[in-house]
Amino acid sequence: MTEDFIPDSSQASNPETPVPNTPSSEPQRHPVKVAIFSSPEGVTSTIHNFYRMGYAHVSEWSKPKPTQKPGEVVSILSRSIRIE
Repeated sequence: MTEDFIPDSSQASNPETPVPNTPSSEPQRHPVKVAIFSSPEGVTSTIHNFYRMGYAHVSEWSKPKPTQKPGEVVSILSRSIRIE
């Protein structure tokens, strides 16, 4: 069985031989950002709703940061999604 893992020296690849550029069969991943702008309570409530729907864990969201509007904060979720 260990013989299956012994490399065949007659098939050694030449490091100068370029590897053909073949398309990957894996789907591409694309970065996505989701932002919630609201009062601190509105942001927290929405983040918890996303969690209950199974979309994102609460810990995946950024800490709410104040915006230029009084009483408004923003929290951002960054992730990458597969597009097939």
